[in-house]
Amino acid sequence: MLDPQSLIESFGALAVLGVALILFIETATILGSFLPGDSLIFILGIALSSTLNFPIWLAVPIVIASAIAGSQVGYWVGTKVGPALFKNRKKTFFFNEDTITRSHAIIERYGPRAIVLARFIPVLRALVPMLVGIMGMDSKKYLRYNIIGAVLWGGCLLVLGWSLGNLQIVKDNLELWVIGFVVVSSLPFPIEILRDYLKRRKAKKL
Repeated sequence: MLDPQSLIESFGALAVLGVALILFIETATILGSFLPGDSLIFILGIALSSTLNFPIWLAVPIVIASAIAGSQVGYWVGTKVGPALFKNRKKTFFFNEDTITRSHAIIERYGPRAIVLARFIPVLRALVPMLVGIMGMDSKKYLRYNIIGAVLWGGCLLVLGWSLGNLQIVKDNLELWVIGFVVVSSLPFPIEILRDYLKRRKAKKL
């Protein structure tokens, strides 16, 4: 996986725009799923609080807009070419009707929350928008939850990194903080699955 800190340093003064481009690619295409979105946002926030001469109030909407735009492209691809792509392509892990069926079941169970929660899981960030497009979710409804997810994922995580960036304990243990952050940021979806499981188990006992 690419080192997020090295990426940001390589962008220099254009770090915010560079990160925005990477987030767009990561959320727009499955091929961009290897990119380090979560840690990249967090470290960008830290850099904005210390080394980068770029206002946080401008960086936040840029990051959010790139995340929204990327997922909208994924959704659009799903609505326009998804059905033919899945129907005619040789069966693989991503491109097969079983994947659509399982993903449909997940989205039906968790509703629009799945769109928001998928933001915090690599691969799902790009896969869910396309699958939602294939399933034919209303475009206005998808845009609404796409915006919510982008704000919680891109905006809040960026501000979190910016808020913690000046703490000496973060500067001295950056790698540990990034690893811990990535683990914590990946918890919403598993927690939601556990909550739903316990809820259904309780319902069966009644």
